[in-house]
Amino acid sequence: MNGYVLGSEDDFYKFVNSISKKDKIGVVTHTDVDGIVSGIFLQKILEFKGLKIEFMEFLNYGPGTLKEVIKKEFDVLFFTDWNADNYPEDLEEIRNKSRFLVFDHHPPNEELKNKSGIIKTESNYCSSHALFDLAFKGKFFDTKKWSWLASAAIISDYTWDKNPDNFEFLKSVYPKIVKDKSIWDSEPGKIGKKINNALIYYSPDFNRIYNLVLIKDLTSLNRADKVIRKEIEVWIDKFKREAEYFSEQKLYFAYGNPKYNIVSVIASKLSDESFRENTVVLISDMEDKKGFVKLSARNQTGKIDLGKLLKKCVKGLKDSNAGGHPRAASAIFRKKDLSKFKENLINNINFFI
Repeated sequence: MNGYVLGSEDDFYKFVNSISKKDKIGVVTHTDVDGIVSGIFLQKILEFKGLKIEFMEFLNYGPGTLKEVIKKEFDVLFFTDWNADNYPEDLEEIRNKSRFLVFDHHPPNEELKNKSGIIKTESNYCSSHALFDLAFKGKFFDTKKWSWLASAAIISDYTWDKNPDNFEFLKSVYPKIVKDKSIWDSEPGKIGKKINNALIYYSPDFNRIYNLVLIKDLTSLNRADKVIRKEIEVWIDKFKREAEYFSEQKLYFAYGNPKYNIVSVIASKLSDESFRENTVVLISDMEDKKGFVKLSARNQTGKIDLGKLLKKCVKGLKDSNAGGHPRAASAIFRKKDLSKFKENLINNINFFI
């Protein structure tokens, strides 16, 4: 059964009920499918309560990411599918300014002392799915009309095979769906891929995709989907040929700069389809943060906690940040520290098995 590791359903309901129509509400959500969908479900819940969102920010992770948000005017700030607890100093600044609620499924930051205002579901219970369930129980909107989108988020966030309840939900919506690799070619699987590819293609105009998904205009995403699918195929072949392999660590490590932000998608596909018994780490330059690189790590065996591993590997590196789930995690650090990070990874990976 899906559950909570920090906070509860009641905490969510109490927080929403405490908001007045005079409050200025802001939302910060992630730039992937779960981020888009959880933002939509939160918006629908707030609309039912007669509450209007003043602004919605779609943010990736990185040092200083929240600084521009903090400058905005708001009385209440929501985070959905965004582990703001990984930024304790910024979160404390927000705490001193307004009320906030983090609703997220990434593992809690163990070093964060004040955990008030933070709700964490289990890692395999994605934010979209949890908000969908809250909406159903609270009768905030007709969830049956949105079950297709919740299904797409569950598949896109790889939580369909982590808990029997998640797959049972998919079966209740799509009775013919099968629990194997063909799930990505199912109707919700294709929807999830199309949304994700459009987010990559139109980045940083995430509002465009959000609004199209909100009205279920998926046809407008077709061109972007086609372009990104082709680019992914090219770079999967390239990474397969060029990745370094460290046999003792069962590690594939590669650096490259695709035209589009597809590294995390490629890491997921390589890990899921070609290198299931290995750790896959792919690194690329950050376009919006010169001198920095971003990293996507995947391991489908469940034997390594990648989130904890990457935090260990960036410790001591200036302006770095890392975190995520046991099987899928990411990191950001200065490009000049790439060799040091690689050394840390090779030296530490076997300690996390």
